[in-house]
Amino acid sequence: MENNPNRTDEKSLHSSEEERDIETDRYDEWDEEEEQSDAPPPARRKWVRNTIIIVLVAALVGNILAFWPQIYNTKTLPFLFKSKELSSQEEIQSYKEAVVLVSTDKGKGTGFHISGGYIVTNFHVIDDNAYTLVKFPNKDREYKAELAGSDPDLDIALLKVDMGSQELPFIEIERKKRQWEPGEHVYVIGNPLYFTQIANEGQILGMVPIQGREKPVMALDAPVFNGNSGSPVINEYGKAIAVIYATAEISHEDKIVQAGLAVPLDDLDNLLGDLLPLQDE
Repeated sequence: MENNPNRTDEKSLHSSEEERDIETDRYDEWDEEEEQSDAPPPARRKWVRNTIIIVLVAALVGNILAFWPQIYNTKTLPFLFKSKELSSQEEIQSYKEAVVLVSTDKGKGTGFHISGGYIVTNFHVIDDNAYTLVKFPNKDREYKAELAGSDPDLDIALLKVDMGSQELPFIEIERKKRQWEPGEHVYVIGNPLYFTQIANEGQILGMVPIQGREKPVMALDAPVFNGNSGSPVINEYGKAIAVIYATAEISHEDKIVQAGLAVPLDDLDNLLGDLLPLQDE
C-alpha cells in the first residue's frame, strides 16, 4: 500500500493544531492562576480596610486633641465659668436676647439691637465686606443687614434689618453725657473667640486718650477678646453706655494694665440724631 503524503501532512497539521490548543489552554490556566494570586485573600482585605479606618480615626482624634486646648484653656475657662454664673440671672438673660452675632464673608463680631431693627456694631466689623448677616439668639433665621449710617473715625456702624411685623428684643441706650463714674460696675456681652453669647463683668477705669482718635475713649477692666468688637457695655440700670471696639495696654494708677476700650454712646448723637431722636423725659 502506497503511502499518501497528503494524508500524512494532513495528520501532521491536525496534530500541531491540537498541540497549540493544549498550550493555549495552559496559558489560560496560568493567567487565571496569576489573576487569582494577585487578588488578596478576604482576610487580608478586611485587615487593610480596618487599618485604614483606624488610621483615619486616630488622625481625627489627634486633630481634635490638638485643637481642644485652643478653645478651652486658662484664658477661656475663667470667662466661660463667669458667663455661666451671670447667665443664671434673669436680667442678664434679657440683655443677651438683644445681643446679636454679626457675620460677614471675612469673619464675625458682635452687635446689639437698640430699636426698630437698628443694630449698633463697629465699623471695622462690616467694612469692605460682600455681605452682612445678623442673627438673634434663639432665632432660626438670619437677617440681611444694610448699612444705615457710620462714623469710621469713631469705629461705629449702624445697621438696619427688616424685621417685618416682628418685635425683637432690644437694649435701651444711655445717651446723656457722662451718666457713669470710674469704678462703676458694668457688664459686657458678646461673641468672643470661638464662642457666642458670653456675658462678663468688670468696672470702668475712666476715659483715656488714644493716639489717632479725636475723642478719648472709655477704658474697662473686663475680659475683652477678638469677637467682642461691637459688644455693649451695660450699666447696672440695664442701659448700654458704650460699645467695645478694641483692647490696649494703658497706664492706670501707676501700673500698665490690659484694658478693654469702648466708644461712649453719647458720642453717637450725630449718627443717631436723625434716625433715633433723643426724647426728653
